[in-house]
Amino acid sequence: MPADDPPEDISYGEKLRRKNLQVRTGGWSWRTRDQVLADSSTSRTVRDQAGNDVTERTDEHGGYHRDVTINLRS
Repeated sequence: MPADDPPEDISYGEKLRRKNLQVRTGGWSWRTRDQVLADSSTSRTVRDQAGNDVTERTDEHGGYHRDVTINLRS
């Protein structure tokens, strides 16, 4: 066994931590990088990395809607 290998009796997560790797248990997603533009009890607007504005909202009857304004600028 090379000197830099961790002992075999530690967990996989501990091996990764010792290698100083960034690991998220839930995984990486685009949502983690979205910027919140507006947030209220019935709607939320975020801007994703591509610059698109996504609004998720509920109406007075409890229906769910998602509106997307797509950024066409290059």
